[in-house]
Amino acid sequence: MRDKAKKKSLKEEKIFLTQSYFKYPLPEEMLKVLFEELKNINRYPSGGEYVKLRQALAEYVNVKLENVLPTNGSDEVIEIVSRAYKGEVLIPIPTFSQYETSADRGGLSKVLINCLHDGVYCLDYSAQQLEKASLVWICNPNNPTGTRIPREKIVNILQKAKGMVVVDECNYEYLGETVIDLISKYKNLIISRSFSKNFGIAGLRLGFAISNPQNIERLAVFCQYFRVNRMAEMAVKKVLKYLDYYRKAWEEIKKIRDKFVRQINILGFFAYSSKANFVLVEFKNKKETERVWEYLKGKGIFTLAGWEHEFSGLGDQYIRFTIGKEWEMDKVVEVLSDYIKRSQESI
Repeated sequence: MRDKAKKKSLKEEKIFLTQSYFKYPLPEEMLKVLFEELKNINRYPSGGEYVKLRQALAEYVNVKLENVLPTNGSDEVIEIVSRAYKGEVLIPIPTFSQYETSADRGGLSKVLINCLHDGVYCLDYSAQQLEKASLVWICNPNNPTGTRIPREKIVNILQKAKGMVVVDECNYEYLGETVIDLISKYKNLIISRSFSKNFGIAGLRLGFAISNPQNIERLAVFCQYFRVNRMAEMAVKKVLKYLDYYRKAWEEIKKIRDKFVRQINILGFFAYSSKANFVLVEFKNKKETERVWEYLKGKGIFTLAGWEHEFSGLGDQYIRFTIGKEWEMDKVVEVLSDYIKRSQESI
């Protein structure tokens, strides 16, 4: 009886599938170690060079220390890149809104390229656009569609672009593919990574840029001296000791994600195949999207609709679902199934 009551209580909890953060509990032993570090928060972080932090990050991604620049979240990578390479920026929409927002703050000229046609997201910059742009964005996998950008497509862009190409790999741990090995071959390549979405420390704000030493030095000019806080700095080595735990969690999230995509498509909606920890679902029109969004909200399920500030260039007929625990996603499917049944009864 007690187990049933506990299960019922869990089912009645509000479900937040908005921001794409790591929804699994962090290892208890790791949290204990980090809690001990709180005793030292009266002290400043390393600042400036952040040598130990850079070394830990470099070892994780298999590059040299001089190829890494720690930042205050990956948002800071976006900001300093936009400040360092002014001119015309190519942004593939729909995508993460911070590329456009940062360009606006810096007064950059924007060219928004629509890459979503008939349910297929395809990165498609012309040779003329790549010749003219000072900055080119590639989000891999793309947010919010979750689409994988083929390596050959990225290489082709790197070869044709006259300006800097930034590949946002913040969901690398779900995709499992990277172009880090190309940083010495292509001088115009910068990669952005994050510990927020995949390692569960979004609140500590830790991101980093990866590139050749010349680009790293140029970007560092635009960083604050104490840009990474002490807790974030100390957390990296602790977190990386638990890679086995995280890898198991990532695999579980991917299984739940793929199951969710299948279930949504069976219901008759259109879910995009995703290589991230979220799934984009397309509805017939704005009116249906609003009804579904409100219905989910009324059942305690909170999601991100296409009109939210999180996205650039996403239409009103979309809702993005962050992948949570299996029971949470099953609940979403149950509620959507109920929505369909009620809609048919009202006809």
